[in-house]
Amino acid sequence: MNLCNEISIGRLIYRTTQTMTLHGEKLLKPYDLTAEQFHLLKNISENKALSQSQLCEIVQKSAANVTRILDRLEKKNFVKREKNPADRRSIHIFLTVQGKELVDEVSSLFQDFSELLTKGISDQERALLAIILQRIQDNLSTPTKKWPQ
Repeated sequence: MNLCNEISIGRLIYRTTQTMTLHGEKLLKPYDLTAEQFHLLKNISENKALSQSQLCEIVQKSAANVTRILDRLEKKNFVKREKNPADRRSIHIFLTVQGKELVDEVSSLFQDFSELLTKGISDQERALLAIILQRIQDNLSTPTKKWPQ
């Protein structure tokens, strides 16, 4: 088998993302959660009276995808949807008590995971990495003729 040995930034980011996702999914398995589901729960916990459209924007997922994930989380009694009293067309999403407890517990696991990720990396290197990754994200978010959005 012939392996691609090119060490490009894109390949390193891709491989790191794959490895992080694999480890994250292993951490979440005992809680019957996926990384995608926890990402939504975490964002709901950090925002009060969040509408479904706002959540879609924050997590950068389609309305259909967010609806599907919320349906599963609601069946597990981690979230509840309530009509927005100010706009009947809108729905607010809240964590249940069980959802809050779950986010607190799993967040502490991911804090430990985060410490493992940055082991041996100085604060200065972390800050530089954050700047570089944000710049890459910004570059990808800016439409160009060659790479339309």
